[in-house]
Amino acid sequence: MNIHKIVIAGPPGAQTFLERLASAVASDKVRIDLQFGLSTPTDAPGWSETQILVSFGVPCTGADMDAAPRLKAIITPSLGYEGIDVEAAHSRGIAFANGRVAENFESVAEAAVLFMLTSLYRLREAEERLRRDEVRTGPPRARMLKGKTVGIIGHGNIAKALIERLQGWETRILLCNRSRVPPSPAFEQCDLDTLVAQSDLVLPLLPLTPGTDKLLSRARLLAMKPGAILINLSRGAIVDENALADPEVTAHLGTIALDVFVTEPLPADSPLRDLPDQLLTNHEISHTQENLGALFAMAVANVEAAIAGAPMPTTFKAGS
Repeated sequence: MNIHKIVIAGPPGAQTFLERLASAVASDKVRIDLQFGLSTPTDAPGWSETQILVSFGVPCTGADMDAAPRLKAIITPSLGYEGIDVEAAHSRGIAFANGRVAENFESVAEAAVLFMLTSLYRLREAEERLRRDEVRTGPPRARMLKGKTVGIIGHGNIAKALIERLQGWETRILLCNRSRVPPSPAFEQCDLDTLVAQSDLVLPLLPLTPGTDKLLSRARLLAMKPGAILINLSRGAIVDENALADPEVTAHLGTIALDVFVTEPLPADSPLRDLPDQLLTNHEISHTQENLGALFAMAVANVEAAIAGAPMPTTFKAGS
């Protein structure tokens, strides 16, 4: 019987999830090595014998793959796969699959609506007044979403789910995408500079690549409408974090709502914690029970398919 060696690697914070995954795929056909805190998969004992890698946030380069000549599949039990050289995997005949499930896109889209409304309605201020037993004085600061211009950067599954959910809110949606998408009455396509200048809310919803690193630079942040709301639920480095802490930028923008950061979890001494108008969560706002349940089920299905030598349900095709 061919025994498959599987390395399941991730951060200590994912231990419960990965231990459940290891238990779910355990059989007399596999030998599972659970590793937490690795900086590279080659640090795993017996890496050279590994046939399947399950990586939760652990990078895997072409050199790592070459050090495991029997490697036939790499699986990320999450939607993101930064650090995995997918092109190198395909060139070596190694299959790759990620956690591409509808509940993930939908949870992030719902979280985006949550951040939009929380920011517009000044929800945290209202909560604080109640806790202090105070009554609002002066005109309200809360604003409706109706009539606002929402700028969405990217047109992947999350952006599509958000656009779908905004129908009926009577918003104007501006869309900027690297390539032209089919026209739709749901949105107007424009270039990035136009989107930044005209939007009341700006949401980058795209992967981190060399082309999107610091896409929202200091200059672009200052080009946003005065008081515009910035919401980032994609990857921290897409926005210039140093610029966000610049007093000129913070005075220019409205609420800065972030669920993702360059360094995660967000360091205790990060200047982002001291922003005067911020809404910060530690890359977890879209971690719904439905999302994690679907990701787990897909990870199990992908691992079982890889063991059987069958196509994995969310396999990336070479060149995709």
